[in-house]
Amino acid sequence: MYTKSVLGLGLTLLFVLTSADEWSPLDKPPLVDNLDYLQENLLENFPAAGSNYDPWNPGWIPRDCKDLTAEAGLNPADITTYNVNYDDCNTAWLVCFHRDSATPIESVVDLLGRVPVGARQFVRHVLVLPSEQPHAFNSAANLAMFGIGSKGFSVYLHETAHSLDLQGGYERGQLSNNQNWIDNYNQDPNVPDPYAQSNQVENVAQNTVLAAYNVQVPGEYGGIEPRANDVFHQYATVQTWQRESGNLLVPGGTCWRRLENSETVEVDDGGSKLRRGVRARGQKPDTSLGEGIQIIERKDFHTGDSCSTTFGEKKLKRGVGARGEKPDTSLGEGIEVIKPKEFRTGDYSG
Repeated sequence: MYTKSVLGLGLTLLFVLTSADEWSPLDKPPLVDNLDYLQENLLENFPAAGSNYDPWNPGWIPRDCKDLTAEAGLNPADITTYNVNYDDCNTAWLVCFHRDSATPIESVVDLLGRVPVGARQFVRHVLVLPSEQPHAFNSAANLAMFGIGSKGFSVYLHETAHSLDLQGGYERGQLSNNQNWIDNYNQDPNVPDPYAQSNQVENVAQNTVLAAYNVQVPGEYGGIEPRANDVFHQYATVQTWQRESGNLLVPGGTCWRRLENSETVEVDDGGSKLRRGVRARGQKPDTSLGEGIQIIERKDFHTGDSCSTTFGEKKLKRGVGARGEKPDTSLGEGIEVIKPKEFRTGDYSG
């Protein structure tokens, strides 16, 4: 909740967040319009890990990629899954790449490889889908990228930040609802940008971009932003938490823990009405984790309702969190239930 207190006899109101409701909109003004001005320096100072990649045999896909592709209204048969190996980890990341994506697979491999491995460990899969309006979300540590271009490194940092926050990356637990975060948030007059106003989950993610910049770029955030002190307590808190948890945002090191990959399934399992089916060919891919890798316990979350991250000239889409009691949609007394039958008319083309 928000409380208002009048200071002295003036009309200045101080808005203080007194509870850790991480999904409620924030009322602090944005410091800047967007974080695009950080992109060039971020790309110059976060080197990409050495990498190689190879495609799966046709017809196989990770379950999470299949489900998220279908939820987006796209055909899983248009997805090619790649094993992406980086020099800093003995276990590949699975990148699910739609054939109509404008960003080449080489750029996706490069951008993901720039995320420091300490943080990248908390990414399960990356799903790359086409979209005229670039946006992204994180679903259970799967990064869904819609039309994100080859310079969208801050988007990869932002979405990975959700995994650190909500998937257990920090030693102290979730940051966005922690009282330590709220206390430091209350000391700053601003949030980073309009997207950070969505809620504390998005605010933490945007401040993680600032913290990464502050950690790695010469001159720190204050070197490019003269009003950096107006959000200092927020990004400094992220910086402290990532340091306590093993310098998650600092390049270097090797992986030692990973999320288990979702089940490998056939693109066309016989139960779906794919517009263009692909039969599984060859041996089922082995997605087991490498030797000595500890398993990170999966946590189910989805930032899609609030996280439609877009950067640049595109207008940000704001989410709406659920409020009040869940509506009752039960049938009235005496109404007989008609058993549903599965069908879809959307594929008709005349």
